[in-house]
Amino acid sequence: MVQNDKNIINLLKKFPDQNPNPVLRFSVEDVLEYYNSPAKRIIQFFDLGMSEKVNNKNILNELNKAVSKKIHSFEIKVESLTYKLKCVYIKELGSINVYGTDITAKKVIDKFPDSNPNPVMRVSYDGVLNYHNKASLQLVGGLNLKVSEIVSKPILKYIGEVSISGEATNYEIKVGNFTYSASFVPVPEFQFIIVYASDITALKVIKKFPNQNPNPVLRINLEGQLDYFNDASKYIVKNLGSTIGSKLPFNFLEKIFNKKDAFEREIGSKTYMFNVVEIKEFSFYLIYGTDITDSKDKERILEKLSKYFSPQVYDSIFTGELDVKINTTRKNLTVFFSDIKSFTTITEKLEPEILTDLITNYLTEMTNIAIKHGGTVDKYIGDAIMIFFGDPNSNGAKKDATACILMALEMKKKLKRLKRDWANTGLSESLDVRMGIHTDVCTVGNFGSSDRLDYTVLGNGVNLASRLESLAKANQILISENTHNLIKNRIECEFYDEVKVKGRAHSIKAYEVLGQISGKKDQAVIKVSKKGFELTLDKEEISNKEQILEILEQSIDTLSG
Repeated sequence: MVQNDKNIINLLKKFPDQNPNPVLRFSVEDVLEYYNSPAKRIIQFFDLGMSEKVNNKNILNELNKAVSKKIHSFEIKVESLTYKLKCVYIKELGSINVYGTDITAKKVIDKFPDSNPNPVMRVSYDGVLNYHNKASLQLVGGLNLKVSEIVSKPILKYIGEVSISGEATNYEIKVGNFTYSASFVPVPEFQFIIVYASDITALKVIKKFPNQNPNPVLRINLEGQLDYFNDASKYIVKNLGSTIGSKLPFNFLEKIFNKKDAFEREIGSKTYMFNVVEIKEFSFYLIYGTDITDSKDKERILEKLSKYFSPQVYDSIFTGELDVKINTTRKNLTVFFSDIKSFTTITEKLEPEILTDLITNYLTEMTNIAIKHGGTVDKYIGDAIMIFFGDPNSNGAKKDATACILMALEMKKKLKRLKRDWANTGLSESLDVRMGIHTDVCTVGNFGSSDRLDYTVLGNGVNLASRLESLAKANQILISENTHNLIKNRIECEFYDEVKVKGRAHSIKAYEVLGQISGKKDQAVIKVSKKGFELTLDKEEISNKEQILEILEQSIDTLSG
């Protein structure tokens, strides 16, 4: 019997040789009695000798604990490796068996999630929560999970599925008002599953809320593929010829990728304003559409309507400054009239199409100059133009009168260029314009019936401006004494004649506008002589200034050609 007991003891002492993990045995006197091959690294690191007493204080301390506790575990560092040693005191053998496990990889896995800003948990294959980082507190609290306890049913179900399949799987986890995307990654070597979670609440909300939006909302990824559209977008998607997963048309995407925050586009029979918001955090664009078809139609109607009004009058009506009703007032205005000399004769020599082009070009150029100087274009009467300054906006009588004169001078200058266009049509008659200007108190406002109104000016002042225009010679600007008194410090004029006007007891002094007063007197004689060019100009001897100017302009054209 005694012999059998010895054989059993010898057998127990021998079996650790086959163990792939470190195994050591110490006597109760702290003498190393045995170690297997996997334990050599530990033996060498702590300088332990076979049949020798242990000198390392830390190891001795742990062995003594094992004797008192019967079973005791502790960790040791051996160079870059970490071992967990389990000490088992076997009283019958009078020795302490030490079983080692390399837990280096497990320690690394345990350590790195601590700094992860997203939730990380470790759950054993048995469903016990072994670990969670600080970022998991909300998730763990919401699911009522506790370390060293079995996880709640939904999580336990996922743990079971992943442990059986052995494959990483993604799940969504609802915790109160929050939604997490959780990736369950099995680690079979350590019989646990690591759960990597991220809060996708904001993404879920962003993806969900457009459903309730009554206006079109589309979502595309960074490649331009359509990921989503709400019911209000169906018309847009259909007319773009797109479907979920397909790319939107290039000319549509071009606006988005060129960082156009907002753009208009006609789609089918409708017009939309699109506002683009790039959601960089989730790598997609949200496109919010607004149907502006009605407003664009109204805009087109108003654009057509604006052509029947002077810009100042149009703006005043639509800003509410001017009521659309019969209403007049008395104001000090400067009134301008102009017409083309012998226009009736000219019209008889031109085809209707050519005549239309010429008169349109002429009126457009003159109108642009009037608007530039702040004039209100009252009306066109064939080739004649009526313009007034001082309403609906005024800068004061003197500035209004000056602006009117400067406008007339610029028109006169522009006519010289327009003459060349007329000459190119084969027309022998020259383009000559007469202009008349008068400043007076007039009645201005809306005149007409309850169904139709005309914003215009009435009064003797209008008649006098028209009379001055009819008395003017070709390309001459005649102004009244009233206007002359307002502008004489800025504009050079000379007395023309006294004019009798119907309805006035006394004659009216008329002045011819010559130009702006310059800072110094113009040089009377100019002499220039260059190779291929010679000019002698004596202002005192020139009797036909307009003819000389035409010769100079023709010379410039020849030199430029």
